[in-house]
Amino acid sequence: MLGILLPGRDLEEHHRGQLVIKVRDSARSLAPALASAELSSDTAPGLVALAHHERTGKLKRVQPLSPSSSPLDEAAKASNQVADMAAAGGDPRSRDRSVGVMLVHLEHDHEFDTVHRKLDADDHIEFVSRVPVRYLLTAGPEPAAASGKAAPPPPSEMWNLVKISWAEARSTPGFKDADAIRVAVLDTGSQPDHPDLQSRVEEYIHAYPGPEGSGGRAATPPVATSADDPMGHGTHVSGVIGARPAGKVGATGICRCALDVWKVYTDVATYVKVTGQPGGGVFAYEVDPLMYRRALAECLERGVDVMNLSLGGPGKPDPHEQILYDELMARGTSVVAAMGNEKANGNPVIYPAAIPGVVAVGATLQDDSLAPFSCTGEHIALCAPGMDIWSTLPTYPGQLWFEASSGPDDKPVEGKPVSRKTSYDKWPGTSAATPQVAAAAALLLANRRRMSSEDVRQQLMRTADKVPAMKKATFDPSYGSGRLNLLRLLTE
Repeated sequence: MLGILLPGRDLEEHHRGQLVIKVRDSARSLAPALASAELSSDTAPGLVALAHHERTGKLKRVQPLSPSSSPLDEAAKASNQVADMAAAGGDPRSRDRSVGVMLVHLEHDHEFDTVHRKLDADDHIEFVSRVPVRYLLTAGPEPAAASGKAAPPPPSEMWNLVKISWAEARSTPGFKDADAIRVAVLDTGSQPDHPDLQSRVEEYIHAYPGPEGSGGRAATPPVATSADDPMGHGTHVSGVIGARPAGKVGATGICRCALDVWKVYTDVATYVKVTGQPGGGVFAYEVDPLMYRRALAECLERGVDVMNLSLGGPGKPDPHEQILYDELMARGTSVVAAMGNEKANGNPVIYPAAIPGVVAVGATLQDDSLAPFSCTGEHIALCAPGMDIWSTLPTYPGQLWFEASSGPDDKPVEGKPVSRKTSYDKWPGTSAATPQVAAAAALLLANRRRMSSEDVRQQLMRTADKVPAMKKATFDPSYGSGRLNLLRLLTE
């Protein structure tokens, strides 16, 4: 969310000290020898190197990405994580693409690259890769105006709804709302009992239990966060898609669909370097790799129709992340992702928006010009309104991020929170544009139903309005095929 307000932020491509590893089925037989430190490095150089790191205290933890993974035995649950990892080697017959896949957290020391190379050379490892960082991709409101309450206008005065011909589309003969369409939102959470969302959010997942060992005891700590959405970003995105006013005043979303929300952010803010910022940076919320990947896998298992991803980062997907997206789209899920708000920060290519087949969404202003923060590139599909987009926010207080201050040894520590509004607010960003396209895709499926993810993408692009700056071109790397037109989408 820092792309506009903090344009000098340092976007790291990968998490420091983290690897994602898929262990082959052949590694299972090596688990006892790994546990007793009797395995030769010639047999499994990568696994032996990891085991050495564990014995010397340089291995922080191993997190299985499949909830079905279990440890070698009860006695090995804490002191032999590498043996447990080998014992949970991938089963080639399993349809669970996360079986055998682990997130490995190492001390980021001078031996990190060496361990990486040894794992890459290990025949018992199917793949090893660094873990790409995924950030929040909203611009956020001006902090000076981020306190207090605000009230959204009626639908006829919401400029984004007027621009995409929302009312006209809903008035067409035979129009069907998206009640039977499942839209997944992977974000900072949501407030399901918000007055304008309480009948829209059908499921809210914010805890991911660890796999069980023998005797029903957890083999690894569960990843559990609070049900709150402290920043409010996920609640805002949810409202853009499906909010309905509970009273005379309220937020109006694009469609009436079944919203499934996964919280993929931790409640602990992480330090991010920002050039020119007091304290050298801020403490902002970040995607948790395990929660994010578990959510992707659950979306695949449930067969959601549309997925909204107002998140991303410059690191290319690792093999596991790529496999999950490829299978989601192959099975019919329309993946809609934000282009990013980093145009002033080098205009980087942002993933997952840049994954082939994903509907990558940029942001436009009221005059159909490109929002100055909206990233551009040949992978863009289309744009949607992305400035001053009204939607829901949690009714309880929260913060956009925390200022940084100097602590012991001049290390940055979390300081004063930068508050947000409550109940409602208008936010800018490609992540405010993206849920409008996700909701449009849901309406398209509701009215035509049988369409592949690529067919949905092509229809969104084919029916987009060509904006003046495109000069009648069919495609432009700033706008894609144009700006979303809901009426044309459903009638042409």
